[in-house]
Amino acid sequence: MSAPATVLPAPTAPALAMFLALLTGATCIGFSGVFVRFADVGPAAAGFWRMIFALPVLGLWMGLERRRPGHPAASGGAMLPIVLAGLAFGVDVVLYNAALGFTTIANASLLGNLSPVAVVLGGWLLFAERPSRRILGALALAIGGALMLVLPKIAGASSGIPGSLFGDSLAVGAALSYAAYIMAVRRARDRAEAGRISLIASAICAVFCLVAALALGEAILPSSLQGWLAVIALGLVSHALGQGLITLSLGQYGASAASLVMVWPALVSVLAAWAIFGEQPSPAQAFGGIAILAAVLMVRKG
Repeated sequence: MSAPATVLPAPTAPALAMFLALLTGATCIGFSGVFVRFADVGPAAAGFWRMIFALPVLGLWMGLERRRPGHPAASGGAMLPIVLAGLAFGVDVVLYNAALGFTTIANASLLGNLSPVAVVLGGWLLFAERPSRRILGALALAIGGALMLVLPKIAGASSGIPGSLFGDSLAVGAALSYAAYIMAVRRARDRAEAGRISLIASAICAVFCLVAALALGEAILPSSLQGWLAVIALGLVSHALGQGLITLSLGQYGASAASLVMVWPALVSVLAAWAIFGEQPSPAQAFGGIAILAAVLMVRKG
């Protein structure tokens, strides 16, 4: 059983580096919705290309890990949580990408990043990772901020503001799937190195997304240069760099604490959608973003 994640490490240089890695990875993921919008393939196909272009980088990462002096061998029981992580992430990617076709990037990202609720509860019930009062307070602040960001969009959906209940429901499903992914990776990190987990889980996710794309009859090959650049960015920026840094940092932080920082992509997505697609946030959304930043700082202090 993994140790309870009630207290974060002391603010040493390695701990700070891991926190910055976590935040950088979350920032890269925050642009995934923008890249999906520019891709001219189906939701599952976009997930497939995201994995395919990330696999060479992740393979290099795993190779470098194995060459490191004193590299530990993976312990028994690592494969099951890795497989579960790959499948859970495949479901998350497909549902999130599909949600972008029915609602705004802000709605999809904000609802899709409500996974900390499920992660904290799941880590508490399954892994005995009882959160501290500070973590619970940060969680409440983060969720409150997310609600302030998303409620104006939901309330205005019937008044012509883009966004639908179906699209929002897909995003909530993505949040639950991502919570399962976080918990599976956290358990896998007790038994295997980050590079190995990322490579195998991404390969499994690629197969899942390809099967889903074929079953749904989606367009799989991008038909323009913009489409190819978008799926390449999904693979290299959002997945290889973003998801890779998050997997690496989860070896330092418990699932409940790390999951709170996952609300950061929601803020990045809102700002990117505002700058690129003109989805201007309301005052309530701005206050929600400030609340999310405050939650991130609370997580950093532990």
